Amino acid sequence: MSEHVGIQDKNIELNPDGKITAANADEFRQELLELVESGILQITINLNNVDMIDSKGLAVFIVCHKTLAAKGGSLTVISDNEELCNLFHLMRFDEHFAVVKSE
Repeated sequence: MSEHVGIQDKNIELNPDGKITAANADEFRQELLELVESGILQITINLNNVDMIDSKGLAVFIVCHKTLAAKGGSLTVISDNEELCNLFHLMRFDEHFAVVKSE
């Protein structure tokens, strides 16, 4: 589902594309959980190639955050899409993990 940009130490950046919806959210969640189980503690998800996230897709981010936090890790979401940033802010996800724009 996601292109793995690079793994460095216990960090990884993922670049999913298209949509994160009920149609593929379970696959994406499983991919993230397998990374955490393999020892990855810092996950950065770059959403610049994602144009839509539904409620089931949003749930994946909460599960990932909680799983990482329980192991002392963290989640960062990158997006230049104002609509997605506003969605994360309205849902108050940005109070639990970093939601930032590209540098």
